[in-house]
Amino acid sequence: MICGQCGVMTVEQSFAADELHKLYGPEYFAGREYIDYVADKTVQQKTLAGHLRVVRRHEPPGGRLLEIGCAHGFFLELIQRDYPNPVGIDISEAAVGQARARGLDARAGDLLELPLDGSFDAACLWDTIEHLARPYEVITRAHELLKPGGHLFLTTGDFGSLLARMQGLRWRQIHPPTHLFYFTRQSLRALCSRVGLEVVEFRTVTVHRRFGSALQALARFHAATLSGRLASLALRALPTSLLAWGIPANLGDTMLLVARKNTSPPPP
Repeated sequence: MICGQCGVMTVEQSFAADELHKLYGPEYFAGREYIDYVADKTVQQKTLAGHLRVVRRHEPPGGRLLEIGCAHGFFLELIQRDYPNPVGIDISEAAVGQARARGLDARAGDLLELPLDGSFDAACLWDTIEHLARPYEVITRAHELLKPGGHLFLTTGDFGSLLARMQGLRWRQIHPPTHLFYFTRQSLRALCSRVGLEVVEFRTVTVHRRFGSALQALARFHAATLSGRLASLALRALPTSLLAWGIPANLGDTMLLVARKNTSPPPP
């Protein structure tokens, strides 16, 4: 279902909260949606380092930061020096357990249900909002937790991008039930306006992937296609050193949004 006014697309099927939570067990990070999330930590942190550079431009170091959808805590770990003692939240108990084992302040649960003390200078949702059954409520809660003038940062697929428009429902980022909402810049701007956030920046995102993981994904999830068969051959023929390479790519279909909390209340 696509909104005729703002362009956001949503899945026409409802999923119970406990049903969605079950999707994000250990297998989600090792074979179901990621080939090997932990093994790809180094290249994932290259992507997250790009996000951190954007955060630094808008929020001076030393502030209190909240990450919604922290998974294994790779971003929390990366920002410790600039933003000490950040807090992370994720519905995956398995991922949060991994983060906590490394001494990070990661908490398992839903932002709409977890009690949080104090306020935050920034809230981040990296590739998270598309997974949420209630994105408006979560962004509203994030807004409530931000200090006046604080910033919201998020990345998600851009359903209004050229690649998404060309591929339509074959676009690679459409895969419910883990992705439930598909946003355009217009729809995110409207969402922010509703809760009292002023959009200050949009940009596209460069994503880093391990070459071997990209080939494994093609071989596993597209085995019947020519690209899948070629990927299988490459995995057998190429040296391990080459498969470990990190590859940056910007297809223009992933966007990063920066929004600032207004000091006056949003319109009714």
